[in-house]
Amino acid sequence: MQRKRRGLRKTEKKAPPLTEFEQPKKRKPFTVFLVEDDQDVRATLVEALKALKLDVRDYMTAMEFYRDYRERTPGVLVLDLRLPGMTGLELQEKLAADKFDLPIVMISGHADVPMAVRAMKNGAFDFLCKPLRIDDLIAGVGRAYAYFYDVEDDRFTDDLEETEESINRLTSRERQVLDMVVDGLSSREIAAELDVSTKTVEAHRARINDKMRAENVAHLIRMSFAYREEQNG
Repeated sequence: MQRKRRGLRKTEKKAPPLTEFEQPKKRKPFTVFLVEDDQDVRATLVEALKALKLDVRDYMTAMEFYRDYRERTPGVLVLDLRLPGMTGLELQEKLAADKFDLPIVMISGHADVPMAVRAMKNGAFDFLCKPLRIDDLIAGVGRAYAYFYDVEDDRFTDDLEETEESINRLTSRERQVLDMVVDGLSSREIAAELDVSTKTVEAHRARINDKMRAENVAHLIRMSFAYREEQNG
C-alpha cells in the first residue's frame, strides 16, 4: 500500500468542530470496521460513530473481521492490539499479505505502546491510547477519512510549521529521548541505553510532551512519524 503522508498540514486556520462526516456522492459509503473484544466498550464506540452518520460494522475478534471483509470497501479498520485468538498485529500482517488497502488505526493500552509503534512501522495509519476518549476516536477516524479520499481537513491534523518549531525547541538530549520513544523503546529501556535513571527519562518525556503540546503519547508519536515522513520527502 502506497501511503500518503500521515497528517501534517501547512495551513494555520482551525476548522470548526466536527458534527458529521459527509459521504462522497456516487461512491460506496465510508465504513468504520471496529474490532474490540470488550462488549460494553464496543457498544459505546459504535453508538458514537453512528451518531456521526457513519456506517459501522463491529466485531469481537480479528478472525470474525477477516472472514467478513472481502470487498475493497472504503473505510478504516479500528483494531485493538490485544484480542483473543488472532492478535491485532497478526491481522495487520494478514491484510498486508492479501494487499488489502485499508487504513488501520490501532487501539493500544499504555503498556502496549512499543507494539503500537511496531504496528505503525509495519504500515498502520495511526494509533490511539486506552482509555479511549470518544473525541480521540472521532479524530482518528477523521484523519483516516481525509487520507482515504485524499482531501485536506485540518480539523484532525497537526500544523507542520508548529511541529517543526516544537521539535527545534527540544534540547539534544530531549531529541535523543524522543527518537527512542518513536522507535518503540520504553522508559526503562531508554534509561538503560542512556545510563540514567528511569525517573530522569520520565522527566525528559514530560518536558518533551509540554514543548510539543502533545495530548498523550499517541499524539506525540503521530506528530513525530508525520514529521519524519515530511523530512524524508
